[in-house]
Amino acid sequence: MRAFQTAATARDADTGVDEAPAASETRRAMHRVSMLRAARFAGAAMRARAQRLLRPDRPFGRAFESLILALIVLSVASVILEATPGMPSWAKRAFHIEEIIVVAVFSFEYLLRLVAAEDKRAFIFSFQGLVDLISIAPFYLAGVDARAVRALRLLRLLRVLKLQTHILENTVAERTRELADKNASLEQAQAQLRAELDVARALQIAILPASFPVKPGCDGAARMIPATTMGGDFYDFIELPDGRVGLVMADVSGKGVPAAFFMAVARTNLREFAPNYLEPGACLAHTNDVLFAQNPIDLFVTVFYCMFDATTGRLSYANGGHNPPYLRRVDGSVETLGGTGGLVLGVMPGIDYPNHTAQLRPGDRLVLYTDGVTEAFSPADEAYGTERLIAEVKAHGDGSAAALVEHICRSVTVFAGTAPQSDDITLTVLAWDAA
Repeated sequence: MRAFQTAATARDADTGVDEAPAASETRRAMHRVSMLRAARFAGAAMRARAQRLLRPDRPFGRAFESLILALIVLSVASVILEATPGMPSWAKRAFHIEEIIVVAVFSFEYLLRLVAAEDKRAFIFSFQGLVDLISIAPFYLAGVDARAVRALRLLRLLRVLKLQTHILENTVAERTRELADKNASLEQAQAQLRAELDVARALQIAILPASFPVKPGCDGAARMIPATTMGGDFYDFIELPDGRVGLVMADVSGKGVPAAFFMAVARTNLREFAPNYLEPGACLAHTNDVLFAQNPIDLFVTVFYCMFDATTGRLSYANGGHNPPYLRRVDGSVETLGGTGGLVLGVMPGIDYPNHTAQLRPGDRLVLYTDGVTEAFSPADEAYGTERLIAEVKAHGDGSAAALVEHICRSVTVFAGTAPQSDDITLTVLAWDAA
């Protein structure tokens, strides 16, 4: 047993002696690999840092390039000036100091570009590399003045101009992309705005009555065509507690969203107050006071408001600065309702609106409209006018209220042709055919 242990110990000792050199060599190889990797990493890091410093699109790179160009020009100029006869000794010393500074800066630049080069051999034997090396090497080798050789560095101006052109092209392309992105965002926002305005327009039209209240022997129809996405005109049919029907034709000053909002406020107030007053003038006076108090942007609205008794044909009305309606008699004649004038609503409180009356006979037609009808323009800039409107009322007044509205709207559309609509167009027709 002891002999066996002695033999095993000797064998282990022999194995340890044999393996020690191999393990040591392995460690040295791993250390060399680690050092090589560290050197490569450090070299790559230095190259990347040098490349960032020399980039012409960065502030340091542009400033450094400008400094080099200035020193090139200074070096060439000093050669010319130093050749001047009678140069004082202090000037020669100054030029020598300038030579040392220029060579030091050019040497730093050469080393920096060498570090930044991916292929260092290719950089050394390139035209730029050879010019840079020749312009500084004589000074270190024999103190030779090589400023004349440095004049070749002026060729760098071409490279700088090319780089600047490339940078300018990239900047233009980048700004073009940014502009395209902003235009796309703007178009998207405009599309969303148009969609929202379309919804608002649909809602605005939806709040107006679609049909006339059912009354024996009485018929009514109306239509509103906004000039823009949202309009300031409105009409209304209001059933009153005493069995009468209230008819409203109104036109808010201005167009677009502000006019549409003021239109909604005016219609809501007028509809709310109408059942509380027996006379239209008192209703307009109260509505005017409220609108004046709720008018932060100084808008106003013209309003024609009438109350019609379908059993007797009696029409009572008040006018707040609106176009007077037309009354077509059963014999085909057309009258303008009197009592025109009256101040528009929303500009001054405490205004009185006189009441007026008219008697309708069976077969008569009452036509209410806004000035968007008579002030529609043709492509030749001619207004539709009241004469054409009266002619349509005379020609087609025997039919239903809806048919007369359709005839007038079609006539205005044909007259306007391709001309843009300049104002909201709103019409209401009341037909009374009592037995």
